[in-house]
Amino acid sequence: MPFTFTKNDRGISSFTFPIMRKLVIPTARRLFSPVVTNPENMPATGPCFIFGNHANYFDPFFINLDMTDEPTAGVMTRDQFHKTLPRIFMDSIGIVPTSKYVPEPGIVRSVMKMIDKRRMIVIFPEGGRRWSGKPKPLIETTLKLFWKMSIPVHPVQIHGSYLSWPRWADKPRKSTIEVRWLDPLHSSDFTDYQTFADTCRNLIDFDEYNPPDSVQIHSCSKPASGIERFLFRCPETGESGAVFSPDGLHVYSRTSPLSYRMNLRSRLVDPQGKPHSIVDMFETISKMPMVMDRNSVLLSNPGCKINEINKDHDLIKKGPGFTELTPDSLLLSLGAEKTRISIEDILYMSVEQNHKVTITTTSGIHQVELRNASALQWKNYITRLKDGESPVRSLQ
Repeated sequence: MPFTFTKNDRGISSFTFPIMRKLVIPTARRLFSPVVTNPENMPATGPCFIFGNHANYFDPFFINLDMTDEPTAGVMTRDQFHKTLPRIFMDSIGIVPTSKYVPEPGIVRSVMKMIDKRRMIVIFPEGGRRWSGKPKPLIETTLKLFWKMSIPVHPVQIHGSYLSWPRWADKPRKSTIEVRWLDPLHSSDFTDYQTFADTCRNLIDFDEYNPPDSVQIHSCSKPASGIERFLFRCPETGESGAVFSPDGLHVYSRTSPLSYRMNLRSRLVDPQGKPHSIVDMFETISKMPMVMDRNSVLLSNPGCKINEINKDHDLIKKGPGFTELTPDSLLLSLGAEKTRISIEDILYMSVEQNHKVTITTTSGIHQVELRNASALQWKNYITRLKDGESPVRSLQ
């Protein structure tokens, strides 16, 4: 049995909770100078749900800033539980693992146990961090859970979550963000589920790329470092992997004259001083036709690491290999062992951290740790193939 700390009848370790607060909360305050507004709407104990927008690793800790008596419980991507220390500490305060976008009846049972223990339960209903700062569709089963449990639902808006540390970026920006607690919702105050669900959606339906004036970004030595994960094609030529930043400040393309300097608010400033939106560029490249080579290969990644996740959700590291995407299949090659997955057999897909693509199929779960490639691009292409889009031979 893996090691776990002893917890009380509410699922909290009295040993690790103060340690986590002393280690993580001061770091959050030092980096992001969070300002909490409407603290009177913040719950002190449960049972209740807490939900909000999600773009930054630190979002759960922003929610816990002033919760000195007890921590929140909740769910977290299973990928974090494959690491020993995060697993031990998350388990010690009542966090349970889940797989992104994959229906898991056991999670509902775990949440109901948290409710029985009068816990404050944090769930980010978008299912993962935002890449562009724009809202993602909310998971319907999460909203239905909020509705059916008949306990208070506390919305919180984290303004500055995205700009202070974009998902694609290597480094956080020293900043001032706002953690805004809104009036709690009670399902009994709504005449029907749809009105309740629409209210939940509207409360976090805001563009984080354009935050309110309360958000300030103060400094970052290399704000463009990691931009190739997001701008995975040149917005002018469509060439994959062409965008790069040699110094974490300037952004260029290997296949066009594109030349920018990134400012602290993640705008690309051209030589004439005009700012350009990376979100607009991302939307442009996301809609460009997918181009395959003469061998009908769309994407390939030699030197990736191939893993499997077994029925017990254990991560099995298989080793370095090669992966290749064609219009009808995904090939995973590990020495003489080759696994070809039909696009139509892919049931669910997620990007873990910034470089791993997890594929759930009819026969098992595979994970690819990409090497010097954009996991977002792989997900984008596979999603479009599943939607029936046909690649082209050339953009010309």
